[in-house]
Amino acid sequence: SSVEAARSGYDLIPAARYVVVFQNWLKPAGASFDHLHKQIVAIDEIGSQQEAAIARAEATPNVFNDAAVNVAISRGLLIAHNEHAVAFAGFGHRYPTIEVYSRAASGIPWEHSPEEVAGMSDLVHAMHAATGADVACNEEWHYQPPGVGTAMPWRIMLKWRVSTLAGFEGASKIYLNTIAPGTIRSRVVERLLLLRADGLIAPGLTIADEADLRPDPLLYHR
Repeated sequence: SSVEAARSGYDLIPAARYVVVFQNWLKPAGASFDHLHKQIVAIDEIGSQQEAAIARAEATPNVFNDAAVNVAISRGLLIAHNEHAVAFAGFGHRYPTIEVYSRAASGIPWEHSPEEVAGMSDLVHAMHAATGADVACNEEWHYQPPGVGTAMPWRIMLKWRVSTLAGFEGASKIYLNTIAPGTIRSRVVERLLLLRADGLIAPGLTIADEADLRPDPLLYHR
């Protein structure tokens, strides 16, 4: 599995400080040709993205609840959840994004129980199915780097590569999304309900207005 492959990167490469897991689908998302292309790359540094996340989590340990999932719940952006994971329409990204967060206590994927990994997998697969094969997208994994004591949840971003940069962004560092988070949520929820009716996604998903999540559903720093 991808989880075990990521773990093996640390076992096989002593210099690895972070193993990056990502996937691209269709050429606009970086595929050399139209095929599903998952990659696992070991690097010898944590990287600026993770360093920034670690610094923020050190300053505000509950930040991934406070500034992500709780906001999605309060703003009506929740898409679906199950016992072990939650998905919502993301905000603050360069591209339209679906965010899927593990609710497990550990932030390292291979420390999850088989049930926790399966719950995360079920939700990610459902989000891909609802996105559809015609949408170019990247799947990005983020997790607590081994050896880092700051608690962070395992989370996966599905970024729809449907925006073309036009030049305004380079000069301003302001990136415009062509699809609002609320529109992403509505579109994905509509497709999820159809997929569930046809038995094409895993059972046990609570979708949209069926959701009963209370604030602080992530347990990563408890």
